[in-house]
Amino acid sequence: MNFTVFLISILVTTGYCLSYPQRQDYSQRQIDSKYPRNYSASKIVKHENNLGLTNYSFSYETSDGSQREETAELKNAGSENESLTVQGSYTYVGTDGVTYKVTYVADENGYRATGQHLPKTR
Repeated sequence: MNFTVFLISILVTTGYCLSYPQRQDYSQRQIDSKYPRNYSASKIVKHENNLGLTNYSFSYETSDGSQREETAELKNAGSENESLTVQGSYTYVGTDGVTYKVTYVADENGYRATGQHLPKTR
């Protein structure tokens, strides 16, 4: 009796698993057709890195035209008013073929980004 129940449960489970619809492979999903499908891996064509005790700076450029640079400095080191000031920019080519540039500052007053394509702040 127990063997029969076991065998029937195995057959039902197997039948259920075989009848379950196959999942779509997520790597095969279709992307909105308004974006080009000619994506390729970018290569780093330039890279600089400088790490210090109270500051750092780095920059890189990739083969697709993207660039980034950033510098940081520790202000008032060791004091109660110690803060990190970071300045930088990044550039990328959008799907519309236009090159966009964002410049930013992050310090004790918060993060502030500017760019021709970004809304103006008051």
